Amino acid sequence: MGDQRPRPTGAARGLDFGSVASDYERFRLEYPLELVDVVHRYAGRPPRRALEVGAGTGKATRLFAGGATAVTALEPDPDMAALLVERTSGLRVRTLVSTFEAFAADEPFDLVYAAAAWHWTDPTSRWARAVRLLAPGGVLALFRRRSVISEPALRAAVDAVEREVLPAADPAALHPWSVADMEAAPGLTDTFQRDLGAVGTVESDAYVGRLATVSAYLLLGPSERAAALSRVREVLPDRLEVDSTLELAMARRL
Repeated sequence: MGDQRPRPTGAARGLDFGSVASDYERFRLEYPLELVDVVHRYAGRPPRRALEVGAGTGKATRLFAGGATAVTALEPDPDMAALLVERTSGLRVRTLVSTFEAFAADEPFDLVYAAAAWHWTDPTSRWARAVRLLAPGGVLALFRRRSVISEPALRAAVDAVEREVLPAADPAALHPWSVADMEAAPGLTDTFQRDLGAVGTVESDAYVGRLATVSAYLLLGPSERAAALSRVREVLPDRLEVDSTLELAMARRL
């Protein structure tokens, strides 16, 4: 249950997301209820057992942990996991401080899913590991949100600042995945892709607050990060339109 204290079962990832856990919960966007409906329709029924990879503070966990579904939520960062436990109190959630690679299951899952976290998993083993963790016919669901400024001139201005202030290598880009990878993975079939459109106006302070939780900015020291974020904020109006479309890809275990 959600009041269970997290216990270490594996190494944490390299970046200290726990240092911005409260900002992550505050500024990262919620996921729409429609997402759960789409996943359940694809699966044919609500899953009995679900595994979440890289649960963060529980943005997606809170959606999927309801009704008949019990969620095992993996989160490598202890501080993020502590907030995850707090935010999922009373729900059917078991939180483990673990990487995907270190986790061992006692029985298979009906659903394995990752919300903006699959790129942190090992590309040499993630697809095979997902297949092993799924029951026959079980579903792998991977989703992420865009965060694209709609106005080309504003987008270009932010890009120009980030080219100056951010490190050249963002670790979040080291292990990308694609729908083609999912289609080619042995043991998976019936690949399905859908975008859930979401374009809206947001406060620029909130947009910059979300940037503060992005891995490229976390590579900076606190003073450098504050300066970089301040420069981004200077080129933005008080409100801006952002495309935050949710991109969903699913497949089924053979």
